[in-house]
Amino acid sequence: MFEVSTPMELYRVEGYGGEEAFTTMILEEVRAGDIVYDIGACVGLVSVHAAKKGATVYSFEPDPFYRSRLIINLNLNRLHKVKVIEWAVSDGDGEASLFTDGAGGLSPSLRKIGERGCVNVKTGSIENALSRGEILTPDIIKLDIEGAEILALRGMQQLLASSKGPRAVFLEVHPDFLKHFGSSEEEAEGVLLKSGYTLSYKTERSAQMHCIFRK
Repeated sequence: MFEVSTPMELYRVEGYGGEEAFTTMILEEVRAGDIVYDIGACVGLVSVHAAKKGATVYSFEPDPFYRSRLIINLNLNRLHKVKVIEWAVSDGDGEASLFTDGAGGLSPSLRKIGERGCVNVKTGSIENALSRGEILTPDIIKLDIEGAEILALRGMQQLLASSKGPRAVFLEVHPDFLKHFGSSEEEAEGVLLKSGYTLSYKTERSAQMHCIFRK
């Protein structure tokens, strides 16, 4: 069950945000007992369904508007063990400006797009959170954070290169947005390839690329 109050939320829940095929592939990968990182959890579509399949889910959502809706949706489904993490996944601990239109708008981003609202959020890296014991090592990572994927990948390189790296990484790449972070599609994919992953699936959607990497 999901609470819907805007056309955009309806599109995200019933229309899978235009990403039904990729979302289905993510959820088909999830097994009972898996540890799943839903990085860029939004209203919780992946988090809810993964938790319903018996996975332990960490939902990373720094946008306060989307996070409030995420929590509502988790509670509607009585998924009280899903851990909601409010900091933006990046390459280190600190603060950043998150540009957002609220839960009824387009996806928030650490890159400014047009005339959007702005909130200050904390940032953190996966490596640091793991070293502090705040999160468990994942089996699956879904990463969709509007260009900041390169920051997140830089902040989990040790995990990815280790024998404990997740068996599958579902990555949405934003080539145009990556330029804002001084990066490129090639660098983002290269982090995973250099860490021993194989690109098993890649397709273009609008100005984005959907990729699946496997160990």
